Amino acid sequence: MLTAPSLHADLTAEFVNPILVSTRTVFQTMFECTPRRSGLFIKESMIPRYEISAMIGITGKAAGTIVLSLSRRAALEILNRLVGVKADEIDRDVCDAVGEVTNMIAGQAKSQMEHLEASLSIPSIVSGVDHTIYFPSNVQPICILFDSEIGPFAIEVGFAEMHDPGL
Repeated sequence: MLTAPSLHADLTAEFVNPILVSTRTVFQTMFECTPRRSGLFIKESMIPRYEISAMIGITGKAAGTIVLSLSRRAALEILNRLVGVKADEIDRDVCDAVGEVTNMIAGQAKSQMEHLEASLSIPSIVSGVDHTIYFPSNVQPICILFDSEIGPFAIEVGFAEMHDPGL
C-alpha cells in the first residue's frame, strides 16, 4: 500500500525531461514553432509567470502537478494555430485550446513515464493577472521559461514520489 508523498521528495530529471521533450514535440508538431528554453528556477511564489494557466494533476507512483502558463499573446496564437480562429481576448475558446495543449503535453510525458503507472486529471484553466496555483505542500516546484515564435510561456512542474512502506 502506498503512503503520502515523502516530505523529502526531490524533483528529478526522471520527471522533468519527459515534460520538456513533450513540450517541444507538441509545439513543433501542432504550432510549427520551436520553443527555446530561456530560464529555469525554483518557484518561491504560487503565482504563475503569465496570465493564463492550465494545470493537470498526476497520480500514481508519483504525484504532482504540471502547469502550462502562457502569455496572452501565446494563448491567443495557440487558438489561431490550433483551430484557425483569431481572438482578441482570452475567452472560453482560448481556455479550451490551452487546456487541450496542456493535455497533449501531459499525455505524451505520461507515455514516457509508464513505470510510474500515472493517471492524469482533466485540465483546469485559470486566467487573470496574479492568479494562484497551489502545488502539493511537500513539493518544491520548478519553473522552466520558454521563448517561441508565438510568444513566451512557462512550464511549472512539481512532483513527489510515492513510497511503499513495505519495501
